[in-house]
Amino acid sequence: MSETVKIVSFNLRCAYSADGVNSFIHRAGNILDTINREKPDIICAQEAVPEHVAFLRKNLSDYITVYNGRKADFGGEGLALIIRKDRINLIGLDFFWLSETPYVPASRYPEQSSCPRICQTALFQIDGTDKIFYVYNNHLDHVGDYARIRGIEQVLERVKQDNERMPFPLFILGDFNATPDSETLQYCYNYEPVELVDHTTHIPTTFHRFGTLGRDSKIDYIFTDKATAPKVKSVEVWDQVINGIYLSDHYPVAMTVELD
Repeated sequence: MSETVKIVSFNLRCAYSADGVNSFIHRAGNILDTINREKPDIICAQEAVPEHVAFLRKNLSDYITVYNGRKADFGGEGLALIIRKDRINLIGLDFFWLSETPYVPASRYPEQSSCPRICQTALFQIDGTDKIFYVYNNHLDHVGDYARIRGIEQVLERVKQDNERMPFPLFILGDFNATPDSETLQYCYNYEPVELVDHTTHIPTTFHRFGTLGRDSKIDYIFTDKATAPKVKSVEVWDQVINGIYLSDHYPVAMTVELD
């Protein structure tokens, strides 16, 4: 029997008061309303900070939030998995820094911005079923191609290793800080050990800087393995704007997939 799962990539945008009407305090209610209406099973959040995490844990009683900060003390900006607890079992969880020393806190590549980068990887099971799948939540470097390329190489090497050990369906998603024609994305499109499919090719824009960006800019993605690709039923952005207030400076990307 097949089971439908909804997975979302959502760059929350750090809590900056300088964002004015679109600062987190003004966006928070819209975010809660959208999550409660859409009822995703898993949200992969980027730019998660302790303020976001405390708010989500307090107000999303149907979810658990697993947060990993990227600093040496495991705090600060990082990634979060927001998991619908009545539907999804978290079987396994790991996170690592995108660097030559992935388990050295706050480590970075030699040519990188001052920001460490991490990847969250999780093994999930739909409750009460035999449907098991991987999710890889990512936020690649925002400055240099070198760090982005090395970072995605590292993530996909982990994907390959996991797939060799236990070949379950997989979802690689997040803010790649790279456009479809970049070397970073070309590496994904041409990765031979695990053939991947980009399910966002029909989406022209994900990053819009609160509606002020005057051109298409797509830097957020959801990939699956080739075998899972035909089971994807829909991929869409959450692009609602209420009284000039956006959910974030990125449109969240939501995928619905039917696992059999």
